[in-house]
Amino acid sequence: MTSSPGDDQSVVMESSFRRLLAAMESEREGIRSTWQQLGQERDSTTAELNRLRRDTEEWCKGEQKKIDAEWKRLDNLSDHMQQLFPDTADILQINCSGKAFTLSRSILCSLEGSNLSQMFSTAFIGNIPRDPEGRLYVDFNPQCFSIIVDYLQNRRLRPDAPLPVIPSKHQQSMDLLAEALKLKPFLSENQVCPEHGTSLYVTGNMIQAMHPGWQVISSKNPLSIAGASYFEVKILSNPNTSGGLAIGVCGHIPGGDEIHSIRLPDSVLYNSHNGLIGDCLEAEDVEKGVKLREGDVLGIRNEIAKQCLIWYYNYEYIGTSNLKQEYAEKMKTMYPVFALYAPDTRIQVDFNPPDPTRRAAMEAAADV
Repeated sequence: MTSSPGDDQSVVMESSFRRLLAAMESEREGIRSTWQQLGQERDSTTAELNRLRRDTEEWCKGEQKKIDAEWKRLDNLSDHMQQLFPDTADILQINCSGKAFTLSRSILCSLEGSNLSQMFSTAFIGNIPRDPEGRLYVDFNPQCFSIIVDYLQNRRLRPDAPLPVIPSKHQQSMDLLAEALKLKPFLSENQVCPEHGTSLYVTGNMIQAMHPGWQVISSKNPLSIAGASYFEVKILSNPNTSGGLAIGVCGHIPGGDEIHSIRLPDSVLYNSHNGLIGDCLEAEDVEKGVKLREGDVLGIRNEIAKQCLIWYYNYEYIGTSNLKQEYAEKMKTMYPVFALYAPDTRIQVDFNPPDPTRRAAMEAAADV
């Protein structure tokens, strides 16, 4: 049976249509694949952009910190340079008892809490008188003022600058000026000398004898010569009340063989059970025979203006001792000294107790 021309044409058309459908499906798959690839590339590009943005933000923050730190360093450097080379408006011309000074006001005001800082502050500087040349006039010891100025200038360059050495001939004037101006660095608290060549055991201001035999130790600094001063010693333990403990003052820090004897040159001491000993005594009416027992307190007041020592036992007055005239100048510098003989003798020193007269007033007020 032979096919007709129409059947052949239908077969051809059906074959072409199927090829067309296959081509369309293939094209559709290609488009879907391209969209997937574009989606993946978009996600990858978005992630990369996010990473770059984060990296850029972190870099900017890091650079900003560096810039801020550099600005801070420049500000500190500027402040430091201003301290070293202050503005001319900050410079003061000062006449200190005839000696001229050219100083920065910021240096004079750098010691917070001092009367010197307050004196040259904006609020009070107008009250300082002026000399005929228009300079600020202050009536201080010029040598002492110069020492203070040098210290304040050194302190700007080095905050832990050590205190300058005060010449002995200016020590009293310096003490007076330091107390008047409340210059705390020059008013260091006294203490038992931490460096000594004795066998005594020292903890703070507590002293204990460890071996038999006289051992003498002093304070680190002398008593103030700006005015009257007072210190007390409390006896914590004294196995030998019959002469085994002596307390007083000396014109120098004992050294060498002196640390093994209570017969010290330039000294006045009260020896338990005996009384006053020393080569500086002119006259005295101090009670003798006082035994320094556990719990007792011996106090010594240095009346520098009257050149005498006033003695107190358990806060009660027991007499006065005057210094020989030839020792008066030498004994302006007085170190509290402590001599212990028997092992386990222990004392506690107080360099800044209430004055006995003030203590009596305080006790009377408390009783009211």
